[in-house]
Amino acid sequence: EKAAGLLNSPGISVVTAARIATATGQVTAMHDPTEGGIAGAVEEMALASNTGITIDADRVNVLPETRQICEALDLDPWGLISSGALLITCRPAGTQNILEALSDDGISATAIGTVTEFAPGSGTGPGNEENQSMRLQRIVGGIAEPLPRFDRDEIARLYDADN
Repeated sequence: EKAAGLLNSPGISVVTAARIATATGQVTAMHDPTEGGIAGAVEEMALASNTGITIDADRVNVLPETRQICEALDLDPWGLISSGALLITCRPAGTQNILEALSDDGISATAIGTVTEFAPGSGTGPGNEENQSMRLQRIVGGIAEPLPRFDRDEIARLYDADN
């Protein structure tokens, strides 16, 4: 019941958060992690900017309701459609300004990672999996591991499994 209510409160639109963040003048990129979830959106941002990204998994807010549903249906929240979330990148000096601006408007936000350098030409296609795994990382309990990759959104996978 509470999970169903999330469609309305806080809702799935990111327009207000995007406008507030942009108004700080600190934003370098934004992405709403819809299909493919957080992992897919992080990968798209890194590929578009030719950078790497490291995410602190302990700082990613996965709601208890989401965890319960994912556990019951054997889904990974990192690859789950995440409408209503917004990933924002900025230079380190802008982080606090953006977080405060969002907080002032009642929008919960957390710094979850860092953009890192990635050597141009190191490749992301077949045969470059090792380079790719170093490009996208998450830190879990202080240990770095490759960010999980999903061929398709976890919800789509669930529906395919039912057919």
